[in-house]
Amino acid sequence: MDDRRIRRMTPGIGRPLGWLAAALLLAGAGYAQTPQIKIAVVDLEAVVAQSQSGKALQEKLAAFQESVRSEVEQINERARDIRQRIADGANTLSEDKLNELQKQYEDEQIKLRRLRDDKTREAQKMQEEGLREIEKQLAPVFKGIQEELGYDLIINNVPGVVVMANEKVDITKLVVERLNASVAGGGGEGAGGP
Repeated sequence: MDDRRIRRMTPGIGRPLGWLAAALLLAGAGYAQTPQIKIAVVDLEAVVAQSQSGKALQEKLAAFQESVRSEVEQINERARDIRQRIADGANTLSEDKLNELQKQYEDEQIKLRRLRDDKTREAQKMQEEGLREIEKQLAPVFKGIQEELGYDLIINNVPGVVVMANEKVDITKLVVERLNASVAGGGGEGAGGP
């Protein structure tokens, strides 16, 4: 088939296709001029673990756990002593005395459960308050980094949110450095470059 016959079979198609091609070229040119979005990722768990504030919180929680461990051990020791007295006196003590010792043992077990529950809640509260304080310290650090380096979006690098990120967009180390400088300097936005 020659070219004229095709044109006769499809009249008017050439112009719309030409307009479509021109529109696509212009759209592509407009898209190419769209400013790039600058995104950074930060591993907040690593920031907490590596920062001075996070380490101080970890030390505080570890000291608290050690004191709880000491209290638990004291209650366990009393419970073991009572249990041993029950075992030693099983054949020699009166039933009333054995019942009294059994009640003391149960009371120690209840104290132990209550202590663990109370101290678990206390530790959780301590951790939450510490993390909130670190979050307050981080706000001006993130704002300073965002303004200085022009980030449009800073995302926490957690599974399910970030699938993959190149290390050149990971600002975790920078955030830790700025947070440490901010805390050491009295709460400013931190110092130093990227």
